[in-house]
Amino acid sequence: MKLKHLLILIFVLITSIPLFVGLQYLNQTAGAQYRMLFEEHLSSLSLIAKKRVLATVDRVRDNTALVSSRTQMRISLEKWNQDGDPAHLVRIRKILNDAKHGLSRIRDIDVFDPQGVLVASSNAGPGRDAPLDIERAKRKSISLEERTSEVLLVSTAPLLLNHETVGYIRMEFYSDFLTDMVRDRSGLGETGEWLVAVRDDNGDALFAVPLKYDHSAAFMRVVPKEREDVPITQALLGNERVMGYAPDYLEVPVMASTRYIPELDWGLVAKVSEAEVNRLVSRNDTLIYLAELVIIVVSILVGVGLSMFVSGPIEKLQAHTSKVAKGDLQPPPELGGWREVKDLAAHFAVMVQALKEMNESLQTKVEARTKELNDANEKLERLATEDPLTGLNNRRVFEERYGQEFGRAKRHGHDLTLVMLDIDHFKAVNDTYGHLIGDEVLKRIAAHLKATARASDILARVGGEEFCMVLPESPENSCVTFLERLRSDIAEMEFDADGRSFRVTCSFGVAGLNAEVEGRDVLMEKADAALYHAKQTGRNRVIRHADLAEVSR
Repeated sequence: MKLKHLLILIFVLITSIPLFVGLQYLNQTAGAQYRMLFEEHLSSLSLIAKKRVLATVDRVRDNTALVSSRTQMRISLEKWNQDGDPAHLVRIRKILNDAKHGLSRIRDIDVFDPQGVLVASSNAGPGRDAPLDIERAKRKSISLEERTSEVLLVSTAPLLLNHETVGYIRMEFYSDFLTDMVRDRSGLGETGEWLVAVRDDNGDALFAVPLKYDHSAAFMRVVPKEREDVPITQALLGNERVMGYAPDYLEVPVMASTRYIPELDWGLVAKVSEAEVNRLVSRNDTLIYLAELVIIVVSILVGVGLSMFVSGPIEKLQAHTSKVAKGDLQPPPELGGWREVKDLAAHFAVMVQALKEMNESLQTKVEARTKELNDANEKLERLATEDPLTGLNNRRVFEERYGQEFGRAKRHGHDLTLVMLDIDHFKAVNDTYGHLIGDEVLKRIAAHLKATARASDILARVGGEEFCMVLPESPENSCVTFLERLRSDIAEMEFDADGRSFRVTCSFGVAGLNAEVEGRDVLMEKADAALYHAKQTGRNRVIRHADLAEVSR
């Protein structure tokens, strides 16, 4: 190698040092950035899981409210508490069995008297006569419990009649959604795992689902509350954050995202072994080191080659000049070397274009995933406020809006009328024509209510076949004509079931706000009493509570 080529090589090596230092800094920054992205990924997964759990809990509460709102069940339970007539038990069991078959994911339904003694159950098997822990039910209306080697979601609520507690209802739901979520470790890598824990009587973290590395951990494995360095303990303390190099229940260092569900006092953790995280970061570092080495080698080769291509034509020209000086007048040879530089620039342009296309593709995927997440959130919000069958407000939203309208009417002295309507003999429709035809009846009646109601009226489905209407700025007397027309329209509707035509009727109970009504529950009870009287006196009629009061006088 000529001396000038050696000097060029040394110059290229020296100029490569800043490049190597810059790439090394880039390597370290990329490692920290990759770890931060992994933390954000874990946090997003745990937040989505928390929203899924809350959405399921809302559905459980709605189903519990749907069953506990059965007026006949509460009346029969009160009569059973008074006289112990077995006929009341028969009615209660029938209502429980109808509710169990009408709702999904329900395992059993139990009804207790005010002292917590079991009165009736949808399951007549052994072991169902244990008393209800009333104090514990008051502290936790929804809890995870183990029943015969399976984890159940248990919801408990008081049964009220005339402002008095006549008993309690307990509904057991299958927790498939929880076990499916725990088993689905998508996005958590090879060592990833979901943890769900409740607080036991000592305040320690008690795992409520089987674990990936301990299948018998459900309601068996405990983490002491003093171990605040463990992610599941931090979750139960209400601290939602991402922890690095934290010990899990096997004392293995993990990266974990903790979430707390205050409505249930549950802890939720998404975790991945730090060894796997470091392995991914190391693999990324290795790729960057290889890229650095390739860049340096290519730089040296390009520098040497460029020097040769630049100096080669000049040396040829110098040699030819010597020949001319000696009398050789031959034309100079063709000189090359510059076209390769242009080709190299063209190759770099191709590389930049490929990188740009890859970046645009990645941005498109991110926007698509973001839209999917937004659509899922909108669907969850809609399921939390609407009755999924009829599209009307569910009971929870109805009670909130009804309370607002009641308070506004009380403050300003406005009229307010509450209407409760119930489809007559709806069980016979389901038994005769099937639940699909029964669902069609509910949807058509709900659609007719929407079409005839004002924009300011509040409509809701509050029971299996029971609906409520709040009519603001409407006196009780002026609503009767509208309701009679509505009753007549429903009675004239024709329904088809495989060529068989049939009709249904509705009973209406009406109660208006006056000076004697002190609270919204009182108005609800008056409308309920009027509906009950309509049912008892022949159905397919509109009964005002004011008429009942005049009859009693």
